[in-house]
Order: sequence, then structure tokens, then C-alpha cells
Amino acid sequence: MLTAVGLLGSASVLALQPRTVSGEGERIAGAELALESGDCRAASESYARAAEASRDPRVSRRATDVALGCAHLPAAWQSAQRWSSLDPENVDSLRAAGLVALELWRIDDARRLFASLLAKPDVEADRALGDLLPLVTDGEHAPAAWLAFDKVVDRTTVSSETLVLLARLAAAADNLAAAGQALELAAQKAPGIGSSASAARLRAGIAVASAQPEAALDAARDAARIDPVDEAFAVAETLVDLDRTEEAYREIERLAAFPESRAEAERRLALLALSSGDFADAQRRFAARLQRGTGAAEAVFYLAVIAERRGDKDLALQSYRRLVDAGAGLLPRVRAASLLLEKGERDAALALLDQHLAAHRDAVVEIETAKAQLLADAGLGAEAVASIDAALERHPRHPNLLYQRAMLLERAGRTREALRLFESLLEARPDEGTVLNALGYTLADRGKQLSRAERLIRRALESRPDNAAFLDSLGWVRYRRSDPRGAVPLLERAWRLARDAEIAAHWGEVLWVAGDQAQARMVWARALARAPDSRPLREVVERFTGPAASPAAPTPAAPGAAASEDQPGGRP
Repeated sequence: MLTAVGLLGSASVLALQPRTVSGEGERIAGAELALESGDCRAASESYARAAEASRDPRVSRRATDVALGCAHLPAAWQSAQRWSSLDPENVDSLRAAGLVALELWRIDDARRLFASLLAKPDVEADRALGDLLPLVTDGEHAPAAWLAFDKVVDRTTVSSETLVLLARLAAAADNLAAAGQALELAAQKAPGIGSSASAARLRAGIAVASAQPEAALDAARDAARIDPVDEAFAVAETLVDLDRTEEAYREIERLAAFPESRAEAERRLALLALSSGDFADAQRRFAARLQRGTGAAEAVFYLAVIAERRGDKDLALQSYRRLVDAGAGLLPRVRAASLLLEKGERDAALALLDQHLAAHRDAVVEIETAKAQLLADAGLGAEAVASIDAALERHPRHPNLLYQRAMLLERAGRTREALRLFESLLEARPDEGTVLNALGYTLADRGKQLSRAERLIRRALESRPDNAAFLDSLGWVRYRRSDPRGAVPLLERAWRLARDAEIAAHWGEVLWVAGDQAQARMVWARALARAPDSRPLREVVERFTGPAASPAAPTPAAPGAAASEDQPGGRP
């Protein structure tokens, strides 16, 4: 979630001293009292009403700030619009309204607001974009931001530095061709900037995704040569991305010989051992770091992960609790809560997340989502849906929570309700790739309306052509439409982009059914080394290779229901 501080560029809350206008002071006082008492929804809605009734832009600014802090996006949009209408020359008001529009996937409004901001005579475009683009590049807002800024930024007038930032945004939005084009323009404008370390690292990532390993390594070497301090591990990271683990080990061991990079090299060797499934080596390395006092919290966490994977869940829980007591973030709490749920200690498990929520209101949506997913993973589907419903009461119509509700309904077997909610989300946000993909994949996975499912997924890929999840969905729907050989290259590319366990499960299944059982086993083995706890992956491997599997290739769940692919079908 974009924070109010990030949007408004201010680390302090605006102090309001409203004029003595009939009702205005009372409305503001009531909103502040609601905020102090923890009733975020009432505070946001009261402030939005106060902003509508007031002609003081400070009131609407404060209302926007409160609504964003409370994750009440409809109220934030109402208040931000009011602020920008009262103070249209204020760059902060346009910036805030534009970023709220991105959160709500109001792409046309975002374009209008950002174009107005950049057109201001006192606004230096490069400086403004230098502030804005990094804010929206790292995180879930990148796809919406790319759709907005792609149309707003005049490539002929901005600097090469801004073009590199734009390339990073395009890559984060899964449009590697557009990222490459922006990098080329940057190099043409200023060869020095176009060949900077950050540009070289981005070129390396694009080459990895494009199955050009030598180009990727050449670019990574350029990055390390240009910036030998911050990009010392560029080649090692690229080798990992290319799945060339042994070469990555050798490169990191080479860097471990230098005093200035030894500590980070030892850390990376430990992480690489863990991701490769070598728990003994990973445990030895993290234990050594813990003994030296280097990265102690991280070492405790990964030692707990290793203990959990080896079946020593009491030791894992003890370690996670140590981190929680020391003020650790969300991930150790989620893992501890998961183990507590396994032990039947539901209240203690949920308390861990509720305590974190009370102290981190700026991460409310992330925490509420984690809680609901935790319940779903524990087999408590109805309680998971109820948890997300309660979150929606506090944060009405939040798009992320609505999306999670649809996903949870589908997991709980309430497919009809999930599909209805996905259809509703799509009606409200017809061009959002995540919703298009989710609806298409759910239809395909249930054997419903397969031709429509494929159209939806292809629409999702139009704006995000290099999204691994979308490519996986397209491969899956092709498989469901009796085209396993056509599905294989899509799934292979999806794996190369993301190395995700569920993608590996799909890719291996399709390879098996296409007749390449040896390659399927290899894909599954590599993925299990990376993600041994993946339930979807283990279920597929067991179904195809376990004792109950027949010597011949098992029949998949329902690919090839072509006779009824445009009719509702599958599980209700």
C-alpha cells in the first residue's frame, strides 16, 4: 500500500486549526476522536464529509492523509479529488490524487492528473519523475503506473536518467520490450548514463528473461566493472537467475576471498545452499554466522526454516518466537502462527498477527491478507473468508481485499461465488491484468468456458506480456484445451521468469502428458529443491509418480473438454 507519507511527501501530520464555521469544527473534532479511538473507517468517512463541506484545502489534505493511513481508498479518492479541485495549482494535491487513482486502477484519471502536474510551469519534469517513478516501481502498483506514465512521459524532453527510471518501471510491469526500448533511448541521449551500472543490471535481467544467457552475463559483468562496490555480486545473481548454481557458487566463493565482500559472500553462500536444498551446508553456514554475531536475526530465521523443513517443528517455533519477541516483522510471525495452528493453538496464532497489526497500521492490508491466507492454509476456509469479510468492513471496497476474497472463495470450493466476484471486479476494472488472469485461470482450472478463459488471459498478457503467472495460465488453458505441446514453451518461459513451484507443477504435468516423463521428473526435482514445502507441487508429483500412479501417464483432471468448452462445466 502506498503510505500517506509517500504520497504527500511529508513526515508529519498536518495540524489543523479550523475557523469557527458552523459544524466544520465539530466534524473535524469527531473525525479525530474516531481516529484516536481506533475506528479508522469512521474517521476516514467523517473527514471525507468534512472535506466536502469545507473550502479549506487543509481539511481535504488531512482527510486524504487519514483515509490513506486507514486503507479506506474510496474515502481517499473522494478527499484527494476535493483537495485537487480546491487547490489545483498545488503539486502535492495532484500527486496525491494521481497516486490514489493508481491504487484504484483509475488509469485515465491518473494520466490526467500526472499530465497536469508535469505541465505546470514551475515543475521540472525530470525532478518530479525522479521522485514519482521510484515510488511506484517497487511493488504492486507498477502495472497501473506503467499504463499511466507510458502515455504521459515525453521521451524526447526528459533526461537519460529519467528514461532509465522509466525502463525500470516497464520491467517491473512485466513489459521487457518497452524496458529495452527505454534503455536504448537513454543510451542514445547520453551514452554514459545509458551504460550506467543500473542500466547494465536491467539489461542483464531482460536478457535472462529472453533466454540470452551470454548477453545476460556480459551485462552483469559490465555492471560489476562500472560499480564494483554495489554491483559486486551482479554476475553471481545473474548465474542464479540462469539456474547455473554451481557457477554461482564458484563466483561467490571467489568474492569471499576479498575482505570487503567476505561477509556478504558468506551470507549468499548460505542462502544459495538453502535454496538448493542442501540443508546441512546451509545450517552450518548460518550457525557460523550466528556464532560470529553477523546477521544474527536473519541467521535465527533461516535456522528455524531449516528445522521446520527437517520436521523439528518445536525448535522452529521456539526460534520464530525469539524473533517475534525481539520485534521481528511479519514473516516470522506468519510462520510461527502456522505452527501454532498445527498444534491447535488458534487463539495464540491469530494473536501474533493482531499484535503486529496494532503496531503497524500502515501495513493493514498485507497483515489482514496474511491472516486470511494462514487460516485457509490450515484448512479453515470458512473462517478465512469471514476474516477477510471483517477486514472489508473496516476497509470497504478495498480492491486487494476484494481480490483476496474471491481467491479464498475459490479455495474454499465456493467456485460460483468466486466467479461472480471476479466478474464484478472485472466490470469495475476491465483492463486490470491480475483480474483478467484470475478469472481466466479459474475458469480454465474448473474446465469452464475454455475459449473465453483463453481470451481473458491473452488480454491480460497484452499489457503485461512477460508476466510469469499470466504465461502459466495461458499454458494451463492450452493444456486444458488438449494442446499439451503448445503449452510446454509457455510454461517453460513462465518458469524461467519466476522459478515458482506451482508453475513447475504445471510444467511437469504437461511434459509428462506430452510424453517427456524424464524431463518432467527433472523439472519437479529442481522445483522441490527450491520449495520443498509447496503443497501444489507435492500433490502433482505424488499423483504422477507415487505408489498409486499407474505405469502409463495418468489422465489429467480434465484437459480436452472441448465439446463443452463454451458451456459452464466442471465442479459447481
